[in-house]
Amino acid sequence: MMIKSLYKPILTAKQMQKAEQETIKTKGISNLILMEKAGLALSKACHKHKLDGGRIVFIIGSGNNGSDGLVAARLLHLENVPVTAIPLFPLHDLKDDIKHQMQRALDVGVKVRPLTTPSDAAKLEHWLKRAVLVVDAIFGTGLKKPITGWVGQAISIINQSHCPTLSVDIASGIHPDTGETQGVAIQADITLPIAAYKWGHWLKDGKQQGSLMLPPTPIGIHQRTMMEMMKAHPFVAKQSLLNDQSIIREAFPTRPVDAYKQSCGHLWIFGGSKGYTGAPTLVAKGAQSVRTGVISVACPDDVYPIVAAASLETMVHPESIAPWDKHSAIVAGPGWGDGQSKRLQDIMKSTQPLVLDANALNLIAKDANLQTSLKHRKGLTVLTPHPGEAARLLGVSIQNIQADRIQSALHLVQQLNVWVILKGARCVIASPQKHLWINPYGSPNLATAGTGDVLAGVVGGLLAQGISPDIAIDIFPK
Repeated sequence: MMIKSLYKPILTAKQMQKAEQETIKTKGISNLILMEKAGLALSKACHKHKLDGGRIVFIIGSGNNGSDGLVAARLLHLENVPVTAIPLFPLHDLKDDIKHQMQRALDVGVKVRPLTTPSDAAKLEHWLKRAVLVVDAIFGTGLKKPITGWVGQAISIINQSHCPTLSVDIASGIHPDTGETQGVAIQADITLPIAAYKWGHWLKDGKQQGSLMLPPTPIGIHQRTMMEMMKAHPFVAKQSLLNDQSIIREAFPTRPVDAYKQSCGHLWIFGGSKGYTGAPTLVAKGAQSVRTGVISVACPDDVYPIVAAASLETMVHPESIAPWDKHSAIVAGPGWGDGQSKRLQDIMKSTQPLVLDANALNLIAKDANLQTSLKHRKGLTVLTPHPGEAARLLGVSIQNIQADRIQSALHLVQQLNVWVILKGARCVIASPQKHLWINPYGSPNLATAGTGDVLAGVVGGLLAQGISPDIAIDIFPK
């Protein structure tokens, strides 16, 4: 599968470090230049997100994250923006690049106020009261162990200050690879990723951080280099990417002027049962929303009148006589009852794209023959489980699924040879080639009955039109 520039890589701390080293080695760009670019982007973000013309307080660590903060503080000071840099470590402990950046900041007159022991807590509170924006430049991805002592206390004071906080790269205290809190973590209001997204932005505690996640700021590290480092130093998948909103355009190419409904895909929907007659109708609405040419529903005979009455643009047929032999994609399962195993077995004989949702997944979880047929299907298959359905498919608890959503999706891919959309906060998408995507555009507003049916219709409708799966499956909030 070709990886388009629309996709944004998600890197581990090691992959990012290796990409920086490779760029310095092959492009002749020094680490100081990378810092200057990161600091310039940070200064612009500070301008944009500070509430007014007041003071910006930079909380400075002892590594590259602190260096980026010092560059931004220097640039803002030169623009007459009031800034204060507060190192949490003694200045005589600073070495190499950050020592250089600290000296440059001092040389131009940046107000530097080291606060290095618990006895400085009141002074830190004083500076935070004067700030309109606090910049967290303490650790970023450089955190090596849980935070304790004075730095942990300082982070707690920052969190209690109720001043807007902008974290550089990732909120200090959030593990860059797992998203877990390492003792204590900055509660960021804004996060500015440097060069690329990190796994910690989207997993566990990290996904709660940064109510505003800014796009990664480019600093001169090419996407190709990041992808090479991802391959050379694998994490959980061959490639890990975040969807970008501009990819949506790829799913809606300009149609020829002589396009007609039969040339724009024919989606068949199998679903519905007593008490669940709305599900196939919602699937159809999802497919309609993405311009699917023809949509047909096959529902059990006993609920046919209800489903047909609720569907205007959709052709509805009783399952017993549904002429579904001509189709370009199928969605099966929403609202289905438990007696559909034989029909599902027949449906899986199709070589066209197939989206399986809801009770189709539960039937597969209980039937080894269906699992075998699914694994050996010749056509493209997409599963859209919520955590409960994923747990039944894998024979584990929902807690196990939620504890490691990435591995859960990959286990489903490996076990059943399918595409997987694991629904939930920060939807996880996995391909049979073990490529991973994180879809960040969902929200708690989707936590309501019926949204999963609409999703199945959106994906099925796009696949019916011949849109490639990496576009059709990735573009919408889950």
